[in-house]
Amino acid sequence: MFNRKIIEYLIKWKDKKGRKPLILRGARQVGKTSAVLMFAEKCFEDVVYLNLEKAEHLNLFKGKISLEDFEKIIKIKFQQRIIPQKTVVFIDEIQNSPALTKLLRFFYEDRSEVHVIAAGSLLQAKIEREGLSVPVGRVEYAYLYPLDFFEYLEAKNETGLLHFLKSVSLDESIPQGIHQEALKLFYEYTMVGGMPEIVKVFLEGENIEVLKNIYSSLLTGYAEDVYKYSSLANSKYLTFVIDTAPLYAGTNITYEKFGASNFRSREMKMSFDLLEKVMLLYQAMATKSIELPLVPQRKRPKKLLFLDVGLVNYQMGIQEKFLTLRDLNDFYRGRIAEQIVGQNILSQFMNYSAKIFYWAKQKPMGSAEVDFCLNKEGSILGIEVKSGSSKRLKSLLSFGNAIKNCQLLRIYSGELKKERIKGNNKTISLISLPFYLVPRILDKF
Repeated sequence: MFNRKIIEYLIKWKDKKGRKPLILRGARQVGKTSAVLMFAEKCFEDVVYLNLEKAEHLNLFKGKISLEDFEKIIKIKFQQRIIPQKTVVFIDEIQNSPALTKLLRFFYEDRSEVHVIAAGSLLQAKIEREGLSVPVGRVEYAYLYPLDFFEYLEAKNETGLLHFLKSVSLDESIPQGIHQEALKLFYEYTMVGGMPEIVKVFLEGENIEVLKNIYSSLLTGYAEDVYKYSSLANSKYLTFVIDTAPLYAGTNITYEKFGASNFRSREMKMSFDLLEKVMLLYQAMATKSIELPLVPQRKRPKKLLFLDVGLVNYQMGIQEKFLTLRDLNDFYRGRIAEQIVGQNILSQFMNYSAKIFYWAKQKPMGSAEVDFCLNKEGSILGIEVKSGSSKRLKSLLSFGNAIKNCQLLRIYSGELKKERIKGNNKTISLISLPFYLVPRILDKF
């Protein structure tokens, strides 16, 4: 399995003062289990691994349970002892056991020296449907997404290029040969996506036709999961959104009659919100704020990001077209570019849930829309995903004119550079990042 950046985060968690049991959240099949087991092998002598999707594990932990009971079960049934600092307890799909979910509180209060990690792909859905109780204040969360571009390069063994891209500064020039090679690899990554199983099979030399079976299986699995956290009456709406949402990735959506359906706004909103909780999609809300905090405009359309661009490409039937691609921004009106950039932005948020917006200026004051907007170190970061000269960045310039404490960022297929552009009575700094540097979007430049 590939090394994931979440492992470095887990190593810091392991040694953190005041550490709490950790719940790792993420959609199914993004690599949670593999990452935790790699971390356990690297940092501990032993791991107690419970997979609560297995009936033989789940049946051991029904009803009320104490820490003493838990340790007895582990000793008798698994023939393991929990030794502080040497053993890590890993409870996979913890949402299937309310008893073990509640037990996390007592690990924190009475066995804080024991390292405990839980993973749950459907945790928030179970909380909503069944009132599952998670001990507030006694656990902490981390988040895992599909591989970002840097993780993809590491999986490909492109270590030299990866080191260069991680360390290159605005003052350096990127040789044209390196620039073109990095863009080529980014477009390949944008075609394949970041789902671990897909990346593994692709790097083993399989072609797109083989990958299509896996994409199909993943989407089918997500649709089948619906019945685990939804009523039969609501399942048809959720299944419809899973099937249709990839076709609208990177665009602004409204709920009423979404996807040319006859479904009402209420059912669609419920479905989108629930699928966002299980991290299959993300809805970036609009904001018109010109200072922090960024306040969402809840009645405006939301920008839709699906879990992974590879699934989007498969559902749209466009993967073969990447083979002759020259500029991502010219591809499907930039929708795929916004999806892959948004997906990589989300993946940078490991220790708290991302809050990403798009900026929309009020129409009476002139229309302007900036693709992404977020709080970055106390300033408002505006991100435009497009090609062309800085003179064409009208919305981003409008954003810079309206907001006093802002940073402007253009993501495109051009070179890395910093320049000054003229605004209304002020000069504004603009940083242009090539697509392949998107994982550094939160860095200081």
